[in-house]
Amino acid sequence: IINLYLIMKLKNLLLMGVMLIATSAVAQENCTFFFPNQEGQQVTRNCYTANGKLSSILVYRVDQVYDYPSGTEAIASYTFSNAAGKLINSGQMVARCNDGDFSMSMNGATTFPAAMDMMNTDVYMIGDLMNYPDAMSDPTDPDDDNEFDDATIRLYQKGNKNNRAEITLSDRRFVATESVDTPAGPFYCTKIKYDIDIWTPKGKIEGYGYEWYAPNIGIVRSEQYNKKNELQSYSVLEKIKK
Repeated sequence: IINLYLIMKLKNLLLMGVMLIATSAVAQENCTFFFPNQEGQQVTRNCYTANGKLSSILVYRVDQVYDYPSGTEAIASYTFSNAAGKLINSGQMVARCNDGDFSMSMNGATTFPAAMDMMNTDVYMIGDLMNYPDAMSDPTDPDDDNEFDDATIRLYQKGNKNNRAEITLSDRRFVATESVDTPAGPFYCTKIKYDIDIWTPKGKIEGYGYEWYAPNIGIVRSEQYNKKNELQSYSVLEKIKK
């Protein structure tokens, strides 16, 4: 009887283990990660003015990756440097898949001119997690949950909170899936469009932008325009270091 009890208990434990592994595999399989998800990976994006002049450099390095039954989480360090390579700002960001949904810290996507201008001072950022629906699914399929959330990031100069900016992305919507060529290579991407509202004590700036993002890489290109449809700035994936 004891042996039979032990055998049945071992079978139950093995079954639970198999179910846990299967659940984890399904959760992660159904969630596309739009950021590097291998420890040590480093991604560099260059930011340019409208006339193609290098304005700043963003570097992300994946420090830690955690796998959970519900998905994956990556903790990455980021740095903003000016065109000469002088460090302007640095910090950490998070990217995660959770129950089939991918999101990442908004400061991982911030390349807007107003934000870059404030990066010339000692600032800190408070931002939302921004979701990125599956690039490989059909965004027009009514059965797919492809709703894009609005997101806001707030920037404050340390020691002077009157010097601040608030950047909100709204009405984010699917445009197309297409191939994008970058110095780091070609990528099959989802292209989205969004409205930008930038508030500062000096006034409000309105415009719109585009992002192209790819699985296991993230944003490979972005463009920002003013209300007159004039290009203001853009960023391009420069290189990936494994």
